[in-house]
Amino acid sequence: MLTQILLGEYRGALTEGARYDKRNDTLIWVDIIAAEIHRVCLKNPEASHEVIKFSSPSESIGAIALTSNPDILVACAKHGVAYANFESGKIEYFLKYPHQSSRLRSNDGIIDPWGHLWIGVMTDFHVGDVVAEGKLYRINCHSLQIETMIDQCYIPNGMAFSSDGRKLFWTDSIAGVIVEYDYDVLRNELCNKKEVLNVKKSLKYRDFAPDGMCMTKTNNIFAAMFNGSRVTHIDSVGNVVEDIAIPAKCVTNAHIGGSNNDQLFVNTAHVDHEEKGFVPNANDKEGDLGGYLFKIQLDRSYEPQPNYIWGGRV
Repeated sequence: MLTQILLGEYRGALTEGARYDKRNDTLIWVDIIAAEIHRVCLKNPEASHEVIKFSSPSESIGAIALTSNPDILVACAKHGVAYANFESGKIEYFLKYPHQSSRLRSNDGIIDPWGHLWIGVMTDFHVGDVVAEGKLYRINCHSLQIETMIDQCYIPNGMAFSSDGRKLFWTDSIAGVIVEYDYDVLRNELCNKKEVLNVKKSLKYRDFAPDGMCMTKTNNIFAAMFNGSRVTHIDSVGNVVEDIAIPAKCVTNAHIGGSNNDQLFVNTAHVDHEEKGFVPNANDKEGDLGGYLFKIQLDRSYEPQPNYIWGGRV
């Protein structure tokens, strides 16, 4: 497999959430700490790099999702959910979270097969150590009703739905588990929780934290391993197929994309991202390469689960 830095002149602090949009052959991602959303056209990434961001220094963006308009994204931010418009360059809230606490911020999220948004919130950077106050919300795209699907978790992270929509795969990073739930969309209920991978039970993986992930239509998972310098490929019954080495310790997300579905895009974080006021140096390509976005040419094509589109009005 060929691994390369996608943008040599860009390096983020805590990049996350890469999503491929086949409608215009673009890749989008966030820098959580910088409250930035990035977009490039894969035919010419260096020349097409666009950035929009919040102006407030207290903001962050944990996740993004596609809408019916390729130039408008759903952005999951510090206090709630916003529309981010690449044409106007603006990010504007349309919904605030119900928890009424400045301790929490958005982390990872996904759109389900019915167009609803699932978004995890967790302890914010300024608060200190992460505690079990996180939640996984489901936001109805029609009514904007917010329901708590999972409560008292640590870091709600990588998510995916099975092809039939009957199973949700979900990650709690500090707990070290990727789990599977049965999902009843009519009742909007999760049940029958089952572990897919528990890194705490593995001598090889126990010091790692499963982070963002993507899933194929055969329910294979590509999971980023924070502190592990790798993306771990897990088959549909929970067996590790392979580890894909990444030249960065803090690997945050993995996403299959490209016109042939044979490229793996990997987000990473700089090892010093938690330092206050830290600014990454894009010219420093020695040692740990955290903060860069990587593109890996896979040895075969995979059919990923679709990047579902937000079903609400834009």
